[in-house]
Amino acid sequence: MQQDFLDDLAELALGSRLKRLSERMLADAAAVYKAYGVEAQPRWFTLLALIYRQGPTSVVDAANALGLSQPAISQFCRQLTAQGYIALTSCEQDSRRKVIGLTEEGLAQVEYMQPMWRDVDAAAKSLCTDFENNFYQALQTLEQAMQKQSLYQRVMERKDAN
Repeated sequence: MQQDFLDDLAELALGSRLKRLSERMLADAAAVYKAYGVEAQPRWFTLLALIYRQGPTSVVDAANALGLSQPAISQFCRQLTAQGYIALTSCEQDSRRKVIGLTEEGLAQVEYMQPMWRDVDAAAKSLCTDFENNFYQALQTLEQAMQKQSLYQRVMERKDAN
């Protein structure tokens, strides 16, 4: 078997490694959704889960809660509205703000997904703790380190020191 070249590059290719892992996880998620007969797209999961768990929320608040851009949330909203899963309404306090809420069909779809979400959660926890590792905790630590000082900032420090 051919050695993985990203192993040779190690941390130098961390972004590429994470992207590859993300693409593999998303492909598996799509297969899981299909196996469970779920019509929704895996990429909508976090927004649907947010609205389901916390109730109607504004586009801005959803973007902040999920760490996504407002245009990304707006794109998901267009797709989810077309599916009939959400409805956008104007905020009572500020008519310029849009509030995202589940429709009856959206609520039914999310409730239908609950067994799948439980199974995915258990499987993901198993993946994260295989080999006496806690990948999720390590990922959170990496994100905290990047909030403290980004990769760009760290590289520029080294560049300036040379």
